Amino acid sequence: MKRALTLVLFLLLALPGAALADKLDFSVSPQGVTIHTFYNGASVTVTGAAPEGSQIVVRFSGAPEKVAMKEKGKALGLLWMNMNTLHFSGVPKVYLVESSAPLADLGAVGATLGLEGLTDSMEIEPATADRAMLLPELVKLKKSEGLYREQSDGVAVKVGQGRFEAKLAIPSRLSPGEYVLEVFAVKNGLIVAQGSQPLEAKLVGAPAFLADLAFNHAIWYGVLASIIAIVAGLGIGLVFQSKGAH
Repeated sequence: MKRALTLVLFLLLALPGAALADKLDFSVSPQGVTIHTFYNGASVTVTGAAPEGSQIVVRFSGAPEKVAMKEKGKALGLLWMNMNTLHFSGVPKVYLVESSAPLADLGAVGATLGLEGLTDSMEIEPATADRAMLLPELVKLKKSEGLYREQSDGVAVKVGQGRFEAKLAIPSRLSPGEYVLEVFAVKNGLIVAQGSQPLEAKLVGAPAFLADLAFNHAIWYGVLASIIAIVAGLGIGLVFQSKGAH
């Protein structure tokens, strides 16, 4: 929870005019994500009311973390191989943005709410690394993994009522932990109202049992893994044996 609150404060302070915005209340259903045996992603519905005439941006993000990656290059100008290790910091585990209009149409503040603004808060070591090239490539990698997304077709605003409804697709690769769901109302290039709620993703059922076994009962986890491997080996042996008999 502490990491989630830190993330909220970091993101809010980074937004122009954030301190002057009104509070925006909204509801979330369901209020958490359960990762079970057959989990293959989830859908979260966000509903609320915003100042009339404003566009809505919904953002779902995880706490910033550090990521280490190998930089590929040509050794002696001939062979491609791993070169330096790049250390990225301030990289959210997940960063999903849905809006009622393209962020490019929301004025200067639009860019700060999406993936373009996200790269401004990331850092790379060593300092000599090509920031302008590597940060967009990292974002592109995260997008290919389904962990980063920016779309403008997931939020519906009812004209004349100020009511909105957003459908947010949560990726299947979501890891358990604390996340933050934020809603921004943008009007005339400024954030006029905003709100945030924590959202927890947790393991349930068999995944929770196996995780507890792996981290808190390593010996029993090893025994179970061995039994599964033996049973699987016997099963494969029986299958091939039966095929050979024919």
